[in-house]
Amino acid sequence: MSENEQEWFIVERGRALARMHLTRRDDLIVTEAGKDVGLDYLVYITKADEKPSVRQFGLALRSTRNAVTEEKLSKVLRPTMQALLRVGDFPYPVCLFSFTMEDNQGYSTWIAEPVLTEDGKPRLRMHSAASCTKLDRAALDRIVNQVDAWYDAFFSSIVISA
Repeated sequence: MSENEQEWFIVERGRALARMHLTRRDDLIVTEAGKDVGLDYLVYITKADEKPSVRQFGLALRSTRNAVTEEKLSKVLRPTMQALLRVGDFPYPVCLFSFTMEDNQGYSTWIAEPVLTEDGKPRLRMHSAASCTKLDRAALDRIVNQVDAWYDAFFSSIVISA
């Protein structure tokens, strides 16, 4: 297999692993992001018991061949983080998933992290450096819950019933 074919395979396998993690939850819809936004996927959170709303987060993907530690991966991803920030300001939360092919381990870190201020206002904390943690079902649940809580605060701060 040529080096280009190997790189393509690593990228595609990373995409498959990301979809596998995301589709374990019934409330997530995964769509391809436009190439002009610098992201791989847009992930929509659905709410079965409520009116439809647009609750989305962006997802960038990176993959490596060899297994790495969280600390080393955080250093390796620094240029990726900075490149994604140069795309422009994101108006919604954005996460970066990275997968290692040797052990199929996934990691996540925030690019545009959804946070709430002390008085409950929604903000996006932009990160120029990665802080990778292992990706598993519990980590994905935390990501989705954090995004969902941010949208709760966001919608309550901008919507006025007339």
